[in-house]
Amino acid sequence: MKNYKKDLEGHSGCKVVLINNGTNVFVRKTSGSISYNNRLTKQFIKQKKFFLKGIKTPDILQYGKDKNNLFYFDMEFVSGKTFAEYLPQLSTEEIKNYIKYIFDNIYLQPTEQNLSVQKIFTDKIIDLETKLTNYKNLKGAFLMLKKYDWTKICKSFCHGDLTLENIIITYNKQLYLIDFLDSFYNSWMIDIAKILQDIDLKWSYRNSNLTTNLALRLEIAKMALLDEILRLKNGQDIILSIYYVLLLNILRIYPYTTDNPTIIYLNNTVEKLQISIENIKKGRIV
Repeated sequence: MKNYKKDLEGHSGCKVVLINNGTNVFVRKTSGSISYNNRLTKQFIKQKKFFLKGIKTPDILQYGKDKNNLFYFDMEFVSGKTFAEYLPQLSTEEIKNYIKYIFDNIYLQPTEQNLSVQKIFTDKIIDLETKLTNYKNLKGAFLMLKKYDWTKICKSFCHGDLTLENIIITYNKQLYLIDFLDSFYNSWMIDIAKILQDIDLKWSYRNSNLTTNLALRLEIAKMALLDEILRLKNGQDIILSIYYVLLLNILRIYPYTTDNPTIIYLNNTVEKLQISIENIKKGRIV
């Protein structure tokens, strides 16, 4: 077996490499800087402790620091397609089944109330607002966020970046989650907001040509997910909370954005979310 290394697309400044050492094929994720070591360690711990019935994550093989004192960990290589890639091929029934399966696994886990949640979110919003003072169009969004009752966001296990690109479907239909992210607050509602960031706001597809086929399947996925939430007690209030989280998620992208097309996308999305939130308050689910 021939040895090789192949760079993969990394996130958060980390380096991700597919390695074949002649015996095993695995993925190594390495911190982009010493200052990021602590965050990657938290992500590693979150992945290592992960357990949801029916959904897996790549097994951790080893971890440590390299010669440059950068934290790294090696994990099992999982062969398959991302949910984002797979979606155009799925039937309506398959989409609904996958959405239900993912939702049931994410939602059906222990939750608790965090008495400091209001301060945690308020501090995050104020800090973000000070970084985005040049964006005058965001004043209404920040005002909306500062008025919200964040105590409705329960605390639970959270992947942290559950986009469709971070859900792998293997060729035997097994689901895997990859690229865990540390978060300022952990809640299943944040994970659901990340999924909606893709299926409602089309974040992962923003640079792609959105075909009629794909747009239809995204709409089916969105309605299936909202229907699952509406079956919960106080489902409409939960949807409202998730859309507030989604608005905050979008605003958090601004400080890392420099290209004009993405800024235009963000501006349009913020406007859309404010309208969606007002509609949900009136009982009109988006």
